[in-house]
Amino acid sequence: MIKIRELEDTDLNSLSEFLPNGFPNTTKKFWLHLFDWWWPLNPAYSRQLPKGWVLIKGESILGFIGNIPVKYRFHGELQIAAASNSWYVDPSVRGIFSFMIFNEFLKQKFTSLFLFKGEDNKHIMNILSKYKFEEHILPKSQKEYAYIIDKKNMFYVFKTFLLNYRMPKLSHSLEFIKRIWFLLFAFLYQKPVNQSASHDDPFSSSVCTSCDASFSKLWESNQKNCNIALSRDPETLNWLYFSPARLHQRVVFQCHRSRDKTLAGYMVFELIPKKTSELGSMHLMDICIENNDPLVLASLTSFAIKFGKQNQGSLLVVWADNNETETYFRHTFTLNRTVNYYRYIRFSSGDKIKSGTHGTVCMPFIYPPQ
Repeated sequence: MIKIRELEDTDLNSLSEFLPNGFPNTTKKFWLHLFDWWWPLNPAYSRQLPKGWVLIKGESILGFIGNIPVKYRFHGELQIAAASNSWYVDPSVRGIFSFMIFNEFLKQKFTSLFLFKGEDNKHIMNILSKYKFEEHILPKSQKEYAYIIDKKNMFYVFKTFLLNYRMPKLSHSLEFIKRIWFLLFAFLYQKPVNQSASHDDPFSSSVCTSCDASFSKLWESNQKNCNIALSRDPETLNWLYFSPARLHQRVVFQCHRSRDKTLAGYMVFELIPKKTSELGSMHLMDICIENNDPLVLASLTSFAIKFGKQNQGSLLVVWADNNETETYFRHTFTLNRTVNYYRYIRFSSGDKIKSGTHGTVCMPFIYPPQ
C-alpha cells in the first residue's frame, strides 16, 4: 500500500539514495549537503514547517517534493513563502500519486505564498494554471545578452549559445537562425568591453565573499515599487548566494566607489563547467545597481569578463532587470537571444489578498538552492 506523509529526519539517508534516480548527475553526498542547506542552515526554516513529503511503499521511497521556506516581504510585512523543489515520483507510480503529493505541498499552513520554478513545458503550465498559480516570465524583456570570452573555444560557445542546453523546437527555427547570424557576426566584429583601470576610476570591482547590511540597503530603493518581493536581508542573501551545496558554483562581484569604498552595485553569476572541471560559461543570476548607473554596470561587466579570462571561461551571459540596464547591455554586447524563464506564484487560500488584486509582484530570477 502506498501512502503519503511528511518527510522525517530518519528518511534523509534513504531519500538521498532515491533522488539520484530522478536527477542522474547527482550523488547521495550531494543531496545530504543540500538537505542541510535547505533546512538547518536556512534562515527562514523553523521546526514547525514541514521539510517536504514522501511517497512510501513498505520501507521504500517512491516519490518526493521538497518544501523550502523563503523569507518574503508581503506589503511591508515579513512572511514565509514555500518554494517547491525537486518534485520527483518514480515512473512506476506516476499519475494520481504525483498530484496527491503536490496537493500536500499546497495544503500546508504557515505560508502566504507558494513558489514554483518551471520551464517551457505546456503540461506543467496547464497543471499549475488549474491550481491558480500566476505565471511570470523572466527576464521581462525576454532577452539575454552574451559576450564571447574565448574565441578559440567556438564549439562550446556555439553549443551553449545556440542550444541553451536543449534542442530547439521546430517553432523556434527562426530564432535559431538568428542566433547563428549573431554568433558569426560577434565572432568577427564583437566590440571589446573597456577593462582598463586607473587611479582616477570612480568605481572598482572585486570578488565578494559575504553580504552585509549595505547589500540589503542597496535593494531598498530597487524594491520600493514592489508590494511582494523576496526579502533581501543579509542572512537570506548569503544563503542564496553562497550555498556550497550546488551542482554549479556561484560567485558574487561587488562594486565600490573609489572615494569612500561604499557599495554601488553587485552581480551574482553561476559558473557552468564544461565536461571537464574547467569553467565553461558564466550566467547572471541576480543583479542590483544603485540608480542603474552605467558606470557601475561597466565596472562590474568588465570585471566579470576579466574573471572569466583568468579562469579559462568561454562565454558570459547576462540579462537586464530594467530599461536602463537593458539599454546598456544592448549597446555593449553584440550577441543576444530570445529566452523565457518561468516562475510561478500562488497565494495561500487563507490569505485575504487574492490573485490579481495584490499589487506589484517582483519575482526574482534566482531561486532557492536546488
